[in-house]
Amino acid sequence: MNHQRLLRILVVANVLLAFGSAGAEGFFGWTLPATLAEYTHARFTQVPWSSPGSLLHFVILGVLCLGSFAAWIGLLSSWRSARRLYLACAVLSVFLTLISGPVVMTSVGAMFRMLDGLVSGAILGLVYCTDLARRFEGAPAKPAPAPAMHLDPGRA
Repeated sequence: MNHQRLLRILVVANVLLAFGSAGAEGFFGWTLPATLAEYTHARFTQVPWSSPGSLLHFVILGVLCLGSFAAWIGLLSSWRSARRLYLACAVLSVFLTLISGPVVMTSVGAMFRMLDGLVSGAILGLVYCTDLARRFEGAPAKPAPAPAMHLDPGRA
């Protein structure tokens, strides 16, 4: 299969899985036990500026969303810095998970999130480890012209 086409398919799947993960949490939230549902509702309705930790979480989430959209568009358009931006978003996503504290997820939401991680890894492998990587690298440097050589020893 053509790597460019595979990249397009994986990026579209990545977008759908990212939105599917959030949508599944909202749609299947009723499947959680009452105590866990109250916990997730309280976390979701908390005002972002109520504490410095919540504000930091909100800012990182906003940067991650904007960066992810830019990275997806950049990967589809073969922007030179798109793969670095995508990698930075992946690292930021791991950091956001680390600082988020305890999280309650539905099984469907967890499945979407797991698949999203797998697709993200496939995208990173594709843009860094295949011939597609050359699309995201700068133009090769032009070799310096060779110095002129004179075959006549009397001429210098």
